[in-house]
Amino acid sequence: MNDYYVYIHLNPTTNEIFYVGKGKGHRKSAKTSRNEKWTEYVSKLSEPHKVLVLKENLSEKDALDLEKKVLKKIDFHYDDTTTNIAESEPDWNENSGILIKLDFGNIFSESDKTISYRFQNLTDKEIIKSLLDFPNEIKLSEIQKEFDLICDFFHDNYDKLEEIDDDLFMDIESALDSINDLIDEYKVSDNENLTEFLKDLERERFDVEFILDEKPKGMQKQIAKRIINWIDEKIKK
Repeated sequence: MNDYYVYIHLNPTTNEIFYVGKGKGHRKSAKTSRNEKWTEYVSKLSEPHKVLVLKENLSEKDALDLEKKVLKKIDFHYDDTTTNIAESEPDWNENSGILIKLDFGNIFSESDKTISYRFQNLTDKEIIKSLLDFPNEIKLSEIQKEFDLICDFFHDNYDKLEEIDDDLFMDIESALDSINDLIDEYKVSDNENLTEFLKDLERERFDVEFILDEKPKGMQKQIAKRIINWIDEKIKK
């Protein structure tokens, strides 16, 4: 049955998204069975957190897929500190003045009053619309399918490729992972920025050129050239 939905929890003052989840029934408002970070974050709030349902009437699989997409969008493109995203090092974004924080004990200090959050001045409808907007998804999904053919070749010949030259093997694997991450990043962007994607893809090409400069042999050379040719084909289009 399509009785699942995807929801978010927000800081009631700043509209910072601190949790993304899927569920059914009353799960969106439940305070039990939450992870430690969620509990710690909520305990610091001076008033109840906001709950927004992004999309409902979903199958469990569709809800899980959307939950993952929204989490990726936040992870790649927002500075919100969600309690169900893997930890990263705290950092300052000097251009925006937004603090990327994981120290929940200090996030409500006096100094934070000047921080501007992405959704701070938007309505609930505007927040939902932005989170569900994936203008590059179809095009990037097609590109992903093409690149998957190269990745499949790599994994089908994993042991043979590793035996040729272990260092170059790791470099090739790293290049494949980096390009996959790049596709994932732009797939969940809410800006139509394929031009920027192609520029970043061209930068990935330089790393693969370095691999070819090391004069790989056999299938290692073959897969490095396949990556180069694939990137060149995307850039020319």
